[in-house]
Order: sequence, then structure tokens, then C-alpha cells
Amino acid sequence: MLIFNQGKYKSLLAAEEGELTAVAARVAEDRDFRPAYHLTAPFGLINDPNGLVFDGEQYHIFCQWYPYDAMHGMKHWLHYTTPDFQQFTPAEPLIPSEMFESHGCYSGGALPIDDYIAAFYTGNTRRSSDNQRIPYQNLAVFSREGELLDKYPLVTCAPAGYSEHVRDPKPYLTAEGKVRFICGAQRTGLSGTAIIFEMDNLNTPPRLLGELKLSDFDNRNIFMWECPDLLKIGDKDLFIWSPQGKKRETYQFQNNYHATCVIGKLDNLNFAVEHFAEVDYGFDFYAPQTFAGTNNRQSAVMLGWIGLPDLQYPTDKYGWHSALTMPRRLSLQNNRLYQKPLEHYYPQTPTALLIEREMQIDHLDCAYLGFNAEQRDFRLELFRNDKGQQLTLSYQAGILCLDRSNSEQTPSMLALGEKRYCEIAHLQQVDIFIDRSIIEIFLNDGEKALTSRFFIPNRRHTLSVSRPLKILSGAIKPIEYIG
Repeated sequence: MLIFNQGKYKSLLAAEEGELTAVAARVAEDRDFRPAYHLTAPFGLINDPNGLVFDGEQYHIFCQWYPYDAMHGMKHWLHYTTPDFQQFTPAEPLIPSEMFESHGCYSGGALPIDDYIAAFYTGNTRRSSDNQRIPYQNLAVFSREGELLDKYPLVTCAPAGYSEHVRDPKPYLTAEGKVRFICGAQRTGLSGTAIIFEMDNLNTPPRLLGELKLSDFDNRNIFMWECPDLLKIGDKDLFIWSPQGKKRETYQFQNNYHATCVIGKLDNLNFAVEHFAEVDYGFDFYAPQTFAGTNNRQSAVMLGWIGLPDLQYPTDKYGWHSALTMPRRLSLQNNRLYQKPLEHYYPQTPTALLIEREMQIDHLDCAYLGFNAEQRDFRLELFRNDKGQQLTLSYQAGILCLDRSNSEQTPSMLALGEKRYCEIAHLQQVDIFIDRSIIEIFLNDGEKALTSRFFIPNRRHTLSVSRPLKILSGAIKPIEYIG
């Protein structure tokens, strides 16, 4: 075992006495923005959800984590288990401690196999002579109780024809019971793709099968495919991934990086695309991943990162950065992806409110709001403080707009624009989930979704409307961290 400690490449094993306690004390100073029912780290930065597995009794949730500050440093895998997405118990993290992960344990996925959790991940390393990156694809074996049993490398370099940007292995089982894992990759010509490896079982070496071929996807300008995820719902195959480099547009692909999905049929390495769409239209959503081990006959369960690469947030000064989305149930309707929060997030006995102009809602900080827009224009103004700051959601001429221009933003946030749009011609149901500095919006029972951060300090819990609205409202119970 090695203890890495070189600048930002510092593992948990190198923590000095009182160092992590000091970071936790900074986090405790945040009185305005810390989420109550979205999963986050006790301190530091989290990003991509990793290794999502249901083992038959409980869910394992790993995610990328740098514990020392709100920055991208030496990546670990933070690890929680939960039976119900209400109570979360910390389990053993994945800490870089070997040469095949000397500069961090980067993203990947997992499978429940026999009595174990097989976690595949990218070990980031640097060659000492020229600091060149060398990606390893590694395997970590956990018990179902969350204890790390072993870890070792599977692939020790990028295959011929690909740059050092090969990462994020997501495993799945073939119909014959073989283990495959798909990695995001960059060709030496600097275009993005995904490559697939196969193993007869966990004790045999992987062999490269080739690239995933999509029948219909415009790969122009795409320099990297990140966080690939192949899965089935019913008799349909889905491929969810985060292509980097796609040009920004007015009403879609509005961020610097995006998450996308194709639906169709997978035949070995060939994916016949029947539908392509962006997964989320908000300011802050990236790197989604679905759980392995669930029954996907009717639906699947997905988590995403509420954040984007290269962004800073106002909460960084408190020593914490980002959270994960509520778990979403994915389903298919008319060959389109629908996504909604799991059922228990909806209040069992919501309060019916008739808001004619403005109302104070005491629990608005951690609230569900639901209403039928009836295909009519509306404007909601959420919160207000002494600076006149607020968050605005409006619908006009078939376009939904989330406007955070009148709130606190960092320069990197401002650089990507202050409004997000979503085209939806026949808007009926609107479901809004607010968690202090997070808003997740679902339209038409999951036809479209928008996930965003917003920052309004010292806010009053007021809701203003442009026309009378009948709104169902309820407070959402905070999650519990056990142990």
C-alpha cells in the first residue's frame, strides 16, 4: 500500500490530524445552500455517480470524491449503502493506494456477481519521465456488506489507435453470461467513440472487441465520449453517454457538456438507433448512470451529477461542491425516454393551494410543487431577498424558460448563460422539487427534465404567479446519514 501526497494528488491516507475536521467546519458555516434530501459528501467535491448496484437487499452508491476541498483533485470513490434511498450508511471508500491508480480512482461502474460487488474503474496514472497520462482499467471487489476485498488492473494501457483518454468502464452481462465493459474513448485522430471489452468471467483477461457503432449519430466536433452506459428496458436497448464537443444550440445542448441517450436495438457491437435525445435541459446535469442488478422489465433507476466539468459554485468557499440527483425511474413511452423521481419523493398528503398572486410557503426551501399548466402561459417567481434576487420559471409559446439571472453566480456559471430553455408544445403537468440550492423540474410526467443549481442567500419563502394557479405543495423529508 502506498500513501500518495503530491499537491492535489493527495489520498485520504495522507490526511493530517485535524485536517478533515477543519474542512467539515467550513461546510457547517453554510446556512443557505446545503441540500437536505439530495445525496452529497460530508465535505469536499463530488461528481460522477459510479458503481451503482442493487445487490438484492440494498443499493450501493459510489461517486467521485475529492475530500480536501471544493476542487478536482485526487479522486476517490465515496461509498454509501441504502435500502430505501431514505437512510444512507457510509461504507468503505475506494482510496488510491497502488501504482495502477497513482493519480486517482476515476469513473466506472459495477455488477453484482455471486456474493460480491465487482467495481470496474479507471486508474489515472502519470509517467514520471514526461508526465504523460497512462489509463488503467481496474477491478475492485467489494463484499455485499461494503468491505473492499481486493483490487487489481485489467487493462494496463490505451489500446492501439486510441489516445490516453480511455476511461469510465461500465460493465454488463451478455445473454451468454459473459462480462463486457464499455469505455469512453478518444481515437488518435481526436474524435470520440466508445470501445467494448469482453471477459469470459472475472478471472480471465479482457479482450478488446471493437467500437460501439451507432447507426445514426452526428459525431462532428465530438472529441470524447464520457460515462457510457448500455442497458435494457423491456425489449429495447438504451445507450446513455456524455459526448464532449457537441456545439451548443438555442433550445438544446445549451451547456458546455451534455448527457444524451439513444433508444433502439443492440446487435453485438452495432446499435440501430430509433430515437436520439438530450437527457436533461437544465443548467447543471452530467454523467448519469443506471443501477445494475435491478429488474428492468418495465423501468430502470438512474442517478446523475448535479454539476458540470469546469464550473465553480458559490458554495465552493464553504469547502463543498455538488450533489447527486434524486434517483429517477426511467421508462419508455412511444419509444421516448421518460424520467421521474422515485415515488416516495412525492408527498403522500399534499396541501392544495390556490395562489392568485403571491403566497408565503414555509417549507418552500425543501418542497414539492405540482400543478397543471393546461397548455397556458405562466410565470412563477420563487423566493426573494433584500437584494431583490429570485428564481423565475416561465412558459410562453411552447417554450419553458428557467431564468437564474437574478441570483448569485460565479464567472464560470455566467460564461454559459443565465437562462435555460426547453421546447414542449403541449405542457400539462409540471412537477418541481426544490432543495435549498437545487431545483429539479419534470414536465408532462417525465417527458422532459431540467436540473439546476441556484443561489439566493437570506431568502424569503415567497411564491408569486402571473395568473391564478392551483398548486399541490408538500415538504420533502430530509435523508438520514447513519453512522
